[in-house]
Amino acid sequence: MVISMAHSTQEQRTSVGTPVAPWRVFLAILAVPAAWTLQVCIAEALVAQSCFPYDAPMRASFASAALRAVVGISAAALLVGVIGTFFSWRNWRRLVDRARNVPPRDDDTLLNGEAFIAKVGFMSSLLFLFALVATDVAVALVSAC
Repeated sequence: MVISMAHSTQEQRTSVGTPVAPWRVFLAILAVPAAWTLQVCIAEALVAQSCFPYDAPMRASFASAALRAVVGISAAALLVGVIGTFFSWRNWRRLVDRARNVPPRDDDTLLNGEAFIAKVGFMSSLLFLFALVATDVAVALVSAC
């Protein structure tokens, strides 16, 4: 029984003591907004050039090919958005748990600040994930040209 308690205490210290790398928090925060921005920019450029290049309508547009490309880009952006939101959530939970389980010290402000940034990143990821879904719905409802 003593061995199992010591083992669980050691596991708890290991899980609490493992920091979340700042680059992981930064990457998780930027993944979803970047995916949405790229989706909108690339999709609009493809559709605009397939229907009206140089402000003149085409006789035979490439709308069907552009639509397939836009659907592929939207699917990839949605996948990146879901993964980025998951990592933002995970980073936030890990930092909050770490802040709760660490004994009070002078540098608690830094740890609480990291948890706050991760929480804002998670909320931002959720917002942009909603934007990704809304853009995908618009692609499905609105014709290419």
